Amino acid sequence: MHRLLVRTLVPALGAALCSASAPAQTFSGFGPTPTMMLPGAPLPAHSPPSAATGPALRRLPAVASPLRLWDETGTVTWPLFVTAAEARAGGVFQLGYLSAVSVLPEASTLRVGLNGAEIGRTQIDGVHGLRVESMTIAPGALRAGFNAVTVAVDQRHRVDCTVAATYELWTQIDPETTGLVAAGEGVADLADLAAIRPGPEGAVPIRLIQTGERLSERRVEGLLAGAQALALAGRFAQPVVSFAPSPESGDGVALAVAPAPELARSLDIASLGLVTGPLLALLPARPDRRPVVVVTGASEADVTAALAQLGALAAAAPQGTPEGLAALRDRDGRRIAGGESLTLADLGLTDAVIGGRTHQLTLDLALPHDLLAADYAKIALDLDATYPAGLAPGAQVSVSINGEAAGSVPLGKAGGETLRRRTVFLPLRLLRPGLNRISLLAELPRPDDRACAAPAGERLTLRASTRLTIPDLARIARQPDLAATAAAGFPYRAEGRAPTLSVPAPDRDTMAAAATLATRLGVAAGRPIPFAFAAGRSGVVGPTLVVAALRSLDAPLLKAAGLDPQALRDAWMKRDETAGSPAPEPGPAIRRRLLRRGGIPGCRGPATPAPGLSETALVLAQGVTGPAPDDVLTLVTAPTPGALSEATACLVQPLVWSRPRGAVTLLAADGTVAAQDPETGRYVATAPASFGNLRRIAAGWLSLNREVYALMALACAGLLAASTHQLVRNLGRKTG
Repeated sequence: MHRLLVRTLVPALGAALCSASAPAQTFSGFGPTPTMMLPGAPLPAHSPPSAATGPALRRLPAVASPLRLWDETGTVTWPLFVTAAEARAGGVFQLGYLSAVSVLPEASTLRVGLNGAEIGRTQIDGVHGLRVESMTIAPGALRAGFNAVTVAVDQRHRVDCTVAATYELWTQIDPETTGLVAAGEGVADLADLAAIRPGPEGAVPIRLIQTGERLSERRVEGLLAGAQALALAGRFAQPVVSFAPSPESGDGVALAVAPAPELARSLDIASLGLVTGPLLALLPARPDRRPVVVVTGASEADVTAALAQLGALAAAAPQGTPEGLAALRDRDGRRIAGGESLTLADLGLTDAVIGGRTHQLTLDLALPHDLLAADYAKIALDLDATYPAGLAPGAQVSVSINGEAAGSVPLGKAGGETLRRRTVFLPLRLLRPGLNRISLLAELPRPDDRACAAPAGERLTLRASTRLTIPDLARIARQPDLAATAAAGFPYRAEGRAPTLSVPAPDRDTMAAAATLATRLGVAAGRPIPFAFAAGRSGVVGPTLVVAALRSLDAPLLKAAGLDPQALRDAWMKRDETAGSPAPEPGPAIRRRLLRRGGIPGCRGPATPAPGLSETALVLAQGVTGPAPDDVLTLVTAPTPGALSEATACLVQPLVWSRPRGAVTLLAADGTVAAQDPETGRYVATAPASFGNLRRIAAGWLSLNREVYALMALACAGLLAASTHQLVRNLGRKTG
């Protein structure tokens, strides 16, 4: 394939997705139609592409895989949606990357694949900073709908050829300069919402249009429902939502939800003609505005009906290539319900012939939200592999689950060996609801590595027949558990009472954070969650999500969520006193610095291995507030409204979204977390009762409560001893 090397590039940076700070909201009286004012400070304008500048770069969407590829080998795959016009025209795939200076270009290769076929490769150059490569995509190579784009690296060290040195090797994909450059008219059809242009960090901005100076709580509820349906229809993995009085230009999409007479005061809808009933429409992008999805009608009832049309659009089956649909399906991990047995081939992998010193393979699995992870069973990994003679002592294949060591297979025979169904049992307790990452790391040293000889011949062949067997899982939800909420929106998605989204002080930044969280929970649930919106301080009744800066929360609410109000205030007050000036906006230099140190796109700040309260940017806490299964309060707070909005944008990054768990999670600015398990909790039935599930639940509960298990074992032993003693006493012939 033809490959064009772009020597230099000065990437255009989109404006930051944040607005000037605004004062607290003012409200009219809470009569039949309470209203809320959002200050109209406009967001920074973006510079839109125009026909004169040619096709624009459409960046790749955010994925849950890390964009830094460590060690000697690594891959990352994106589902890329293209319109029919883009598929017919073809285009150019552009890839921006940074690499470690220790990477040897002559022996290191970067490859780009499209739907399983390679479209270009290049040597990896880590000396000259950011590199941008362009690979031509022939007309017809893309298919309308979802396609799979894969970037793979094979990299070697310049001077140190030991296994330890391979962990210095890395290639970092730059999301800002990576994507598709294709001719087309942009998104002109509602069926092509997945082609909406993401921002510089892979997130899709959704701008909710504020009609008029005031928004009623009912109007906010409609916008929240529309934002969730829009994110589901566009398959947005990282929606970042904000409110604004006009669409303006830039990345992402705008959403307007209101009756036509009201909408006409804020948006030019003349092209829609006379609106006499429910209407769902798309206004294509213009130089002065981004695309706008319009949900309108002649009356409020019509608007509700148009929202239902948007929800139906979200339920439509996606189209694309088999590889693209598989990439979309597994974007957040292969869904596992329990009882599955999958080979690597089933997961889309082939036999791997490994000639390097290390090789890492990662399997992403999405477990149910009501998983009870405990040692009532084992995961079985049946390894099929062959290694030749000549490996040095210490050669092995090790397995980790969510970063914790889970098992290993030594490759210690001097003459080599063929492993057939060599079983490694892995602890089930290391799993958690939602995304789980199982990593296989092959370390394959040879005695001649010390002389830095070039790798010769294969060191390991890992067969695609290697099988992973997940046992039947115990299915019961635990509360509080933030992992279950992040995995599926539980318990807010359940049938029954509508959950409440409470915003005690609805300023612009806090409302952006609340809408972003509500939208991301709808994506996790797989359907829009009908949040009832409550502005101002109110009591907590039923399923409730509270989003506010710390200064807007009272002590009883913090305590109900399981937080210590004084400790939190003291920690953040002390940090504010020593922090100095606020963090600068994310300009080119900051983005480059974050890119070089491997920061998560959308997250900023210094690396924090285990954040404490003083280093925390965002606190998520969950508490049980009543006897009903959905009497659950989830509280999200930060020191200030601006910090709340910024940290929430980091939280919804797919890689970060899977990290909250337990009763309290502390999120640092760089995306790292520290979690605290609840001191007490409860179990909530989520599946019909069955003997098998009850047996697994009982075994799991006993493995999590070993003191009770020990007491029960002692009690059983005591009963056995007493009954045996009584039996022996009564045996034998009695004499008079």
